[in-house]
Amino acid sequence: MYLHVIGSGAGGSPGSRRWRAANLLEAEGGLAVVDCGVGCHYRLSDRGLLAEIDYVFVTHSHMDHFLGLPEALFQAHIEGRRKKLVVVAPKIVARSIEAVSPNLLKAVNYQIEMRQAAPGPLLELPGLKVEAAHACHHTAEEAYAYRLEGGGTSLLFTGDTSPNCGPVRRLGRGVDVLIHEATCNEQNAEICAKYAHTTTLQAVREADAAGAHLLVLTHIDDGFNPTIHRDVKNIGRKDVVIAEDNMWLRI
Repeated sequence: MYLHVIGSGAGGSPGSRRWRAANLLEAEGGLAVVDCGVGCHYRLSDRGLLAEIDYVFVTHSHMDHFLGLPEALFQAHIEGRRKKLVVVAPKIVARSIEAVSPNLLKAVNYQIEMRQAAPGPLLELPGLKVEAAHACHHTAEEAYAYRLEGGGTSLLFTGDTSPNCGPVRRLGRGVDVLIHEATCNEQNAEICAKYAHTTTLQAVREADAAGAHLLVLTHIDDGFNPTIHRDVKNIGRKDVVIAEDNMWLRI
């Protein structure tokens, strides 16, 4: 199983070093994209994958997590996609796609199956199992964390969430790899708390609570978390990794 970090940035992160949230998981049961922020279609197209993706899972309806999806759907059509694509997302995402491009879902040369995200099992195939739980992100109408399992390995994508979130902790119990947001450093913890985000050290504690073997810190705002490399170095643990755009991890 391989994890490709397409975009590791948060919605307000300045500059273009970190693109908006997007991840690609290559599992036995297929290719899955988790979140598709602005620009995700460029990197998927560069790798010739827009016609090959099987599933898209959107954690919530904030634009840094899904605004690249309409363009990815259209670009896949341009690049000759024919096989069905399953998109699992909060209901407002489908409405937003319709608002941005009213005829998109009907105009492409392949089937797009929009499924409503909900807590509980979402998918169960021989090589890929997906389950969701509510995340604690009060600024979104709906927010979900996704647990994906395949080939004997499990990953949890938290999306945006506050720490100590009961449903996310229950879903992540015993997970091998935790991909957790780290929007702020400790100096900006109040801002994180106000907008239902997590700091670097809080994310480390969440990984310990889950019993994860590896923590991947992502959704990093370089404005509110400029010290993440120093902070992780001070933590001094090899099981904590800072996500960077275009990073590949063999899980």
